[in-house]
Formats: sequence, structure tokens, C-alpha cells
Amino acid sequence: MLSELQTKLEKYERKAAQYEKAAQQATSGPDRAFYQGLASYCDDLAAKFRQVIAKRANTPLAAE
Repeated sequence: MLSELQTKLEKYERKAAQYEKAAQQATSGPDRAFYQGLASYCDDLAAKFRQVIAKRANTPLAAE
């Protein structure tokens, strides 16, 4: 289960980096804002996955 969460975390970290790069390369303001919004969204998702992974890693197996 943790490996699946880790895979998704890495996916959203990768997407956030790609969108941030696209925002830096965007030539128009609206395009830049669009990609920055996507990067922020993916960063937020990655942060939530980090929280879940940390919580599950600290949960004893007996509690399941």
C-alpha cells in the first residue's frame, strides 16, 4: 500500500515540476498563470500524499 502511495507522490511531484517549467517557458501571462495553477495543484496533492504516507508509516500494524 505504501509503495502505491509513494508512486503517486512521485507522479505528482514530477507533474508539478513539469508544469512549473512550462510556466517559466510560457510567453503569455494567461498561459503562465494556467501552468502555475496546475503546478500549485500538483504540489498540494503531493503534500497530501506525503502526509498520508507519514501517517501510515507511523501507524502500528496491530491497529489495522
